[in-house]
Amino acid sequence: MLTTKQRPKTSKKNKGKVPGFRLQGTDGIRCKTTLSSSPEVDGLTPQEAFLERGVITEKFMELYTFAHVKQLMRDGACKTGDGIVIGWDPRDPSGKFTSAAISGIRKAGANALILGVVPTPLVPMYLLYKKARGGFMITASHNPKDQNGIKTFCSFRGLKLLPQNDETLTRAVLETRPSQLNKLTLRGKQVDCRKEALELFSRFSLAPENTWVPLDRAATLFKDITLVVDAANGSLSKIAADTFRRAGFGKVIELNARLSGKVNLNSGVADLEGVPLITREMVRKGAGLFSRHRAILKLLELGHEHRRAVIAGKRRICGAVFDADGDRFYRLEYDPSKDALLVLSGDETAFLQARYLIISLMALAFYIIQSRGEDYYYDDEDWDYGDEGDDESEQT
Repeated sequence: MLTTKQRPKTSKKNKGKVPGFRLQGTDGIRCKTTLSSSPEVDGLTPQEAFLERGVITEKFMELYTFAHVKQLMRDGACKTGDGIVIGWDPRDPSGKFTSAAISGIRKAGANALILGVVPTPLVPMYLLYKKARGGFMITASHNPKDQNGIKTFCSFRGLKLLPQNDETLTRAVLETRPSQLNKLTLRGKQVDCRKEALELFSRFSLAPENTWVPLDRAATLFKDITLVVDAANGSLSKIAADTFRRAGFGKVIELNARLSGKVNLNSGVADLEGVPLITREMVRKGAGLFSRHRAILKLLELGHEHRRAVIAGKRRICGAVFDADGDRFYRLEYDPSKDALLVLSGDETAFLQARYLIISLMALAFYIIQSRGEDYYYDDEDWDYGDEGDDESEQT
């Protein structure tokens, strides 16, 4: 949180200059929320509440989205009536903060393309699909449920803001007068795009080029896997489990999929970071780190129940664990030799994906070579091929 002395001055003399700091952290803004009617922020503007009290009010949400869209218009990147995509996670069941964010878009003159409760990746995906001019995701990611925030996406490839964009937006936010914003009417439209967006997400997620599942193995590859899906009571509730079932997993068990606002509570990835292995001691009732984590308890229960089948290679017990806005994923795998759960972070699963892709591409290359009736060899430096019978010096 910035102190009063750290707050930038927004006088006429400084107007138009980019401040030397950003309101945003590594990924947008996020902190504790409170309503503008709260005594905690009485007499403070939305900007002052954020800077001096370290809280986000619904008025700040409105001002933030308004300032960004107006900045896009000043830069010629958006015009009145263009679409701005907006989605959110379910931590705001009252809808006061999400409604305020929508209001900011519409007061700026853009149309709000509303997705509702969706995973963060769907915002830039749908943004590109509709050729919208920007996007917002209202979320505090894996942070506790009493916090909220905003992630912002650009029209260029759906990327997030660069540091210089954050500084420009910071200036726009600080220079926007709440009294003037309160007087504005809703000029833009509100468009319900949820159904179309979810259909897009499903098609993308299950497309063979994205799943990397060979078509000849699609019906059998996952049939022996029991998968526990932990949606962290967040954006992927119902969505993830349905996608995995359609992908062909033998049995899918969904936990922590209530849209009550209690995101990341005894669920999700937040507690898994830095933990490579989860033992039974770590779930011991009343003392273990994961003694109340439902998905982990269920995975160990299933692992113990089917341990012999797992050892025999007839079954696998796995977990897919997400955060509240569905853009972080951990993979859990039951290890019968240790009677414990292996924990694979995003980095480790990305490594496995890259390894699989490299092996698959090499296998494809070798298949093409063999189908041409050619020979190939591999050495320490590289691999190559040549016609059978060629001596080494003629191989290219």
